[in-house]
Amino acid sequence: MKRNNIIWFLLFGGLFMFQYCTSDYTKNLGEGYIYRQEGDPLNDIYCESPKGGRVPANVISFDYDKKFIIAKQKPKLPQDILYEKEYEYNLEENEIYFWLIIKKEQLVLGPLNEEKFNKARKKYKVPNKLSLN
Repeated sequence: MKRNNIIWFLLFGGLFMFQYCTSDYTKNLGEGYIYRQEGDPLNDIYCESPKGGRVPANVISFDYDKKFIIAKQKPKLPQDILYEKEYEYNLEENEIYFWLIIKKEQLVLGPLNEEKFNKARKKYKVPNKLSLN
């Protein structure tokens, strides 16, 4: 009887530890866009459609509605090989970048500095209720 208790303890203890150690989290943002949190600095936004674009790691804040996704990002530098030719970061290493996604059009604008981001928000009429902390 003791042996069975030990086996059950090890089994449930192992399952508990496995669940505790995995911190992956995803959130459906609509139109095929997904926020993926795998722990700093691995948080990103991607689209299930190959043409949908992405916001590479590390997304530090985002907001969304039916039409738009806005995001604040501090890039993981040096860039992963996956993103090397895709995005150019022209500011300092510790700078914050901004992104705007128009979901229906699968249009991803970024990385942008704050001034260009605010101009894009006006141009595409992104509601003020969407905000970044």
